[in-house]
Order: sequence, then C-alpha cells, then structure tokens
Amino acid sequence: MPDRIDILLGVFNGEKYLGEQIDSLLGQTDGNWSLLVRDDGSTDGSVALASEYQRRHPGRIRLIGAASPFAGALANYSTLLEHSSAGYVMFCDQDDVWLPGKIALTRAKMKALEDAWGGDAPLLVHTDMRVTDARLCVVADSLWRYQKSDPEAGSSLNRLLLQNCATGCSVMINRRLRDLAQPIPQEAMMHDWWLALVAAAFGRIGHLNEPTLLYRQHGENDTGAKRWSLYGAVRQMVDPATRRQVLAERRAIAARIRGQAQAFSERYAGRLTPAQRHMLEAFVRLHEAPFLSRRRQIVKYRFFYTGLARNIGRLVFG
Repeated sequence: MPDRIDILLGVFNGEKYLGEQIDSLLGQTDGNWSLLVRDDGSTDGSVALASEYQRRHPGRIRLIGAASPFAGALANYSTLLEHSSAGYVMFCDQDDVWLPGKIALTRAKMKALEDAWGGDAPLLVHTDMRVTDARLCVVADSLWRYQKSDPEAGSSLNRLLLQNCATGCSVMINRRLRDLAQPIPQEAMMHDWWLALVAAAFGRIGHLNEPTLLYRQHGENDTGAKRWSLYGAVRQMVDPATRRQVLAERRAIAARIRGQAQAFSERYAGRLTPAQRHMLEAFVRLHEAPFLSRRRQIVKYRFFYTGLARNIGRLVFG
C-alpha cells in the first residue's frame, strides 16, 4: 500500500513509558499505519508489554526479532528500517507521547513536498516538539527555540555535516529516501542524521514549525534536548575545571562526525556533484589544516552551526 506508513519503534528497557506512547499512536487521527517494534535486549517487562499490545491489535502492531545482547539505538533502528515495506516511514521513541494530529500533519507536509519535487525525490519531513519533564509537564513549547536551532538554515548539506537538524522521533521519510540511505553504516552518528544527509544531498528536507509530540526528558534518554545558552558555553570554556574536559569531548565528537562524513563521501562518490565532493573532502580534512587555513575553509564552505554565537565560538576555538 503506497500510502501506508510504517512507524518504527526501537525499545530498550522502556516499560515505564511504552504503553503511554503506543496509546498515543492508537489515538492518531490518521489511522493508515502499522507499528513495527524491535527490542534491543531489554531486562524489564518491555517485551511482554509490547507482545500484549500486539495480541490486542493484530495486523496493526508487529514485533520483529529481538536483539541480544544490547546493540544500541543506531543498530536497532537500522534493522527496523530494513524490515519496512511501506510507502513512508516514521520513527518513534519509546518514552514520548504523540499529539493526535502528528501523523496527519506530517503526511500533509510530505505530500506538499512530493507535489513540488516529485515522488522520485528522496524526501524528509521533520517537526518541532514540546519539551517536557518525566511527568509530561511542559518545559519548553518549542525544542528549536529551547536549543536555539534553525531548521531552515540547518537543512543544507554543509550545515548538516556539522550539526543534525532533524530529530528522529519527529521524522517522516519516503520510500525513495529509505532505499537510497540503506544500509546505514556503523560510522553514522545516528539513523536520523544519516537520513538527513542523504535527503540534503540528493533530495529535499521540509519542516513544520508546529510541535507534534511531547518530547519527554527523564534523565535516561539515549539522546535528548540540551538547552543552549551563550553564558553557559562561555562559562565552560573559561573555567579551568571544565575547559579541558569540554575540549576533549568536543574533539572526540568531531572525530566521529568526520568519520560519518568520510563514510558518506565513499558511499555516494558516484552520485555526488564535483562541488559536493570538494566540500566533503575539505570537511573531512579540516582538522589537519593550519589555524588560518582552517578558518578560511570554514568560511568558504560555510561549515557553520545555526546561531551566530555558536559560530563565533567555532571560529575562535574550532
């Protein structure tokens, strides 16, 4: 069914919130979807709970082979993606709550992109979210404002090499993007970041400013909302107690991001334009360049974060 959506739900020790999340899917105004659930070696009651939902909703909810031992979110969602056969795919975290119109709104935006760019274009849509605490009390009405991110500016390939703009639990992709992005390599930072890179390079990314889910933060999230402030960033860098640790963490993350870019460049070498190839090569080798040359390359290719303050810091410390 070309219009059906496969919702992919990766689970790991999610019993506490899993039922509330699945109930929010069952309450969607758009009902043309199936839920694929895969457990990643949980030691709580997650599998039993998911199995009970499958029993109560046969044909709607399906459990696929569980992983043992724990392999991580990237591997879990990559495997789920391989099991998807629908025309569209959405990604679901075990601890959030979807607002009733999430599927309908996201599908409408995807259809608008298809009307503009054609069904053969690799397309990705993502939305804003409300940030909440563990009890679903709203902390911020907009994740993008909370993190001071810009989904429009952040959707170009050069920006996405450095910073992901599309949070997986808000994402919908079409079949063309799914097929082009697979298999997701182990060098990818996360499945959503890899999909955004492929969409930016060979298709289009669209976004909805409207929040479509409650993004629950409870202290054990695999990834989560991180509030950003200029004061906090400066304080970390001027405090001798934190500066060394912060710089070491940034270097480690930067090395992983370069590895992702290198894997992307090698995978799609035959599809990239000459300009894209040159940009990717410059990005991968940026850390080897001398101080002034590195900053010229940053400006030339606009290897920038979203937000002026972040970029000033990048030019000073990057």
